[in-house]
Amino acid sequence: MKIENYFNLALLKKIGILAVPVMLSNMLQASIAVIDTIMIGRLGPIPIAAVGMGNTLRLFLLIMILSVAGGAISLMAQAKGSRDPKKMSLVVRQAIVSGIMLSFILGVAGYFLANPILGLMNQGGEVEAVDLGTAYLQVLFLGTPFLLLNVITNKLMQGAGDTVTPLLITITILILNICFNYLFIFGWGFIPAYGVVGAAIGTILSRAILLVFTLWLFHSGKNVVQILAGSWRPNWPMIKDILSIGVPSGIQGVFRHASNLIIIGIVTATSLGTYGAAVLAIGMQMEQIIAQPIVGLNVAATSLIGQDLGKWQTKDAYQKGNMMMALGVIIMILLVLPVYFYAAEIITLFDPSGHPSIMEGGLSYFKYTLFALAFSAVAIIHTGTLRGAGDTKPAMYSAIINRNFVQLGVSYFLAFPMGMGYEGAWIGIIAGRMLDSIVMLYIWTKKKWLKVALEKTDLFRLHLQYLDQKYLDRYLKEVRTPLMSISGTVEKVTNNQVVYLQSDTRNVIQFDKGNYQLLI
Repeated sequence: MKIENYFNLALLKKIGILAVPVMLSNMLQASIAVIDTIMIGRLGPIPIAAVGMGNTLRLFLLIMILSVAGGAISLMAQAKGSRDPKKMSLVVRQAIVSGIMLSFILGVAGYFLANPILGLMNQGGEVEAVDLGTAYLQVLFLGTPFLLLNVITNKLMQGAGDTVTPLLITITILILNICFNYLFIFGWGFIPAYGVVGAAIGTILSRAILLVFTLWLFHSGKNVVQILAGSWRPNWPMIKDILSIGVPSGIQGVFRHASNLIIIGIVTATSLGTYGAAVLAIGMQMEQIIAQPIVGLNVAATSLIGQDLGKWQTKDAYQKGNMMMALGVIIMILLVLPVYFYAAEIITLFDPSGHPSIMEGGLSYFKYTLFALAFSAVAIIHTGTLRGAGDTKPAMYSAIINRNFVQLGVSYFLAFPMGMGYEGAWIGIIAGRMLDSIVMLYIWTKKKWLKVALEKTDLFRLHLQYLDQKYLDRYLKEVRTPLMSISGTVEKVTNNQVVYLQSDTRNVIQFDKGNYQLLI
């Protein structure tokens, strides 16, 4: 493939406009939990432990939220590409309905399970930490609708190509969160000091205010995402689509999180001992920082690929996916280089004491794993491209097999039976990343995701599934692709026909007995 197919300057600019705000927004979102912990730290070590345990469970809540948000961003991107405002509005309403239903389930379950789960996490520890953590989590779980719908509405805008508004919303949430934290943690005037619970109140209140603003924005018509007149009754086929796309992403996140916990157990059983946990904490935090631009590209990929498939420009979608993959690998390598050359200084920044075990293990970790992040970039980008097509199961299966069974199995085998210690664990991590990227690249190049995207459309469900394969291929090549490539064309699907509306023409396609014909 020619190099210009990978690096089109106009497309690069468009990708940057989408990806940079997402990167900044993610970094700000991550900083909210850090700020909560810093402010709670003024209350003492037990409150810090309580919030720390609570945030571990909060991460699983976020992963479940992404089960709806991941499906919402994919369907919104495709609806935006199809140039159908009514379909976009339907996606918004059903994503919100799905979010409300899921938030009720998660909120009730979390409220009652918070205490026993924290008790299991804190066996032999301070009882006060469990009590404080339970109170903190129960407030958060009561506010689950605000947390969940805030994420979903932001993802809807990102799917439609607006990544700036979610960034501005996140900035506002961060500012409000700090202000409310101060008021409710420490008290002020007539407001009593709620301590740890005050942090949860601040978190929920800031998101509730911005959620109200976002819904007003959608209703006002001032955003690309709009809520038009229509029914709020559950549309079960669309809800099924949202969950079929989003749930595998959620499961993928759960397994990735679980594998990190297990790899910590493997490393701490080596000669590094407890210091191995510190090594991985430093390494993984640096990797998260390095990966933020790639995560931005991941969301941009979902939006761009979804929009291209919404108007069925499959060649454009494939070209953009390849370009973003190449761009992701280059950016990742450029970001890794300074960390590689200044590894010792970075480790000292995290551990000013300069403990020899942490320094030794950290330098070894960076030496082995940093450049393997280039492989991770391939997997991260193609997780986004495939999500744009609504095909999220391959990423889930690859994560389960490669980032769990392969990574953990190789790490354990090399570390202990082969006697390589923690260096064996680093090789296991590399093996998991490499195989994950190879699998995701293979799936992308096979293009089976095109069929997945097509099968989620009303066009396929009502008409195309009844065509013989040769007529289906001909229809896509000779009718849908060329007509939808014309700017402004809108595809209207009814039970009897499909109409392609343009400013001055309309093409009506009639389907009958496994074939189709152009009427007008």
